[in-house]
Amino acid sequence: MFRAVVPSLVGLELAGPAPGNGTRLPVPAGIPLLIECAGGRLTGKTTLLKTLEERYAERLPQAYADLGRADFGRPGLALPAENEAPRLSNASHTSDLLFHLRYELSRQANRFGAGLSFPRLTQGLLAVTSWQTVGLGELEAAGRRLESLLRESQPDAQARRDKVAGWTRQVAPNIGTAAGLGPGVNELVASLADIVATELLGARANRNGLRWWAERRVSAQGEANVQLSELARGFRGNPHDRERAERHLTAALLADIDDHYTWARRKNRLPRPLLLLDNAHTPLGRPVLDTLTRVWHEEDVRTRPGVVVTVLAPEPATPEPEDVDPTTRNAAGPFWRTDRPQTPAGWTLRLPLAQLTLDEITWMFGTDHPGPDTAQLIHRLSAGRAGIAHALVQAGRRAVRLGQSPDPRTLLDLPADDEPDTRVHERLLRLLVPDDTARARLAHFSPALDEEAAQALAAHHPPGDNDLLRVQTTRQLLTQDHWGSRPWPGTGAPFVGDPTLRALLGHHLVTLLGETPGADRWHDIHETLCDRYAPPDADPPDERFLHHSLAVLDTGTVARTLHRRLADQSTATWLTALNLVCAAPHPPRNLTALAARPEDCPACASAGAGGLVHQAVTSLVDALWRQSHPLAPPDEQLIGSVRLQLLTLAQHAGAAHQTVFFRAYETWPQLLRRWVQAPHLPI
Repeated sequence: MFRAVVPSLVGLELAGPAPGNGTRLPVPAGIPLLIECAGGRLTGKTTLLKTLEERYAERLPQAYADLGRADFGRPGLALPAENEAPRLSNASHTSDLLFHLRYELSRQANRFGAGLSFPRLTQGLLAVTSWQTVGLGELEAAGRRLESLLRESQPDAQARRDKVAGWTRQVAPNIGTAAGLGPGVNELVASLADIVATELLGARANRNGLRWWAERRVSAQGEANVQLSELARGFRGNPHDRERAERHLTAALLADIDDHYTWARRKNRLPRPLLLLDNAHTPLGRPVLDTLTRVWHEEDVRTRPGVVVTVLAPEPATPEPEDVDPTTRNAAGPFWRTDRPQTPAGWTLRLPLAQLTLDEITWMFGTDHPGPDTAQLIHRLSAGRAGIAHALVQAGRRAVRLGQSPDPRTLLDLPADDEPDTRVHERLLRLLVPDDTARARLAHFSPALDEEAAQALAAHHPPGDNDLLRVQTTRQLLTQDHWGSRPWPGTGAPFVGDPTLRALLGHHLVTLLGETPGADRWHDIHETLCDRYAPPDADPPDERFLHHSLAVLDTGTVARTLHRRLADQSTATWLTALNLVCAAPHPPRNLTALAARPEDCPACASAGAGGLVHQAVTSLVDALWRQSHPLAPPDEQLIGSVRLQLLTLAQHAGAAHQTVFFRAYETWPQLLRRWVQAPHLPI
């Protein structure tokens, strides 16, 4: 993004932060693509745009806008339409964005001369901002937006209000009696263009802008003021008419930018503007991006701004070992098109946010030296998400600076660096799931292996939550927030399918329930889930039943059932079930274990070496489960036990089963040393 993509879009390559070190690049043939950077929550989308904004500050015209917020992340330019009720006929999120972009891009970029001028856009915005006295709040809303046009030239707020009041008196001296969308609108728009636009732009620029609107043909006939009046009518019309008016306004923005880049400026390779649009996936942002993409496709303008947008998208469940596919780290281009795509979508180049590498996470620690496995643990747990890794690294660095040497299993309980009274996992969950109720539901549903299991939990959990649709609401949240999922072998993905989110929620649930004597609610949750997977005729029980049995330390039932299954299932099926069972969550430390039931193992009684095999199954489950804790680094003692038990099972298996057990004996220990865990050990 920094070395290739954005320099190509704007025509300026930066070699460092010092002034005067930029190299102006030749203008490629064709039209630049719209760059869409996609990533999950806390992957660094906003950080990417803010870094670009900082790098190109005062080097070229640029504008940043958070499309997910009504104030675009820059309060004060214009009061957002969403904060004004009822819905205004003379303001929208798109028109307010264009007011904002006009202001940002018109500011002087010190090293490259004067800022841009926007006669066409200014005239269009004045037209759609025109008011009716019968429209509640329209005059006040228009006044606020007219004030924003003076923000650069008149810093004093009171002086801006006085100027706008003077304009209002000039433009509509009979405003107290004027109403309706008849001839009065034509007169009001014409007066705005004649009085206000001339003062803002100068007579010549105003004439040039009006000439463009006269040729725009918003309506079938009529000169510029008639076209602008029709623009205002359309903006006040039904949703389709408003969208069409917003496309005209967006086209005016592009035309004004194109007009600024004269033959001489293009010959001198004057850098082009940069638009940085954050959170374009949101309900407020998506219509804006759709409008821009369609206008990009339809308009015939030569010089265009570089545009980088961010959207929320599902993340890969694990850190990618190599940069094989194009991302924000290694996109190779081209970033311009010389041909015309069939649809507007063809102008968008989608780049996933690059995941952090292990080396980058290690580098983040600087001169602080945590435990030997800490960086690798953060890499696996965060799946390379920059925001999550940064919070965990900062918590680890704080502990090191305080003279502590925390065990990796305590990583999530360290105080957050920027909020020492809060544990870092709580801080991360608040950022990932800001709503308290949604966060509590997700934590309580996180042990569920499917939606039906979550429904079973909803009968009792979370305590005090009486919303009958809480499971559906939670599922909708996971979908809307683009949480991905990683399927488990032998079954679908768990209810919370993203491994990072599931690990954080599971840790939070263990912490929460561990604060009660005996962790009784932990028992209640997993007993409820066991009941779902153990109908009376289930013999032997489902492996999902064993998964939840292990979570409450019922190791006897797990070992007996798995031993019995050895004779009834293929080895591949048995190892797949073992994977799922050993991915069970680990209980709070104060869990009161169930009293062991003195039951004989049927498989032991029917086989000569039953006791040895049974012990191998018991030890294998114990070692693999402990090694598969989300915060467990590779432990040679546990890995050695896994290897030994697989060898024992291979030695005592029939000829048809030995090959599969022996392959696991050879490969699983290597994978465990590479930080792979159940349930994702291949068969």
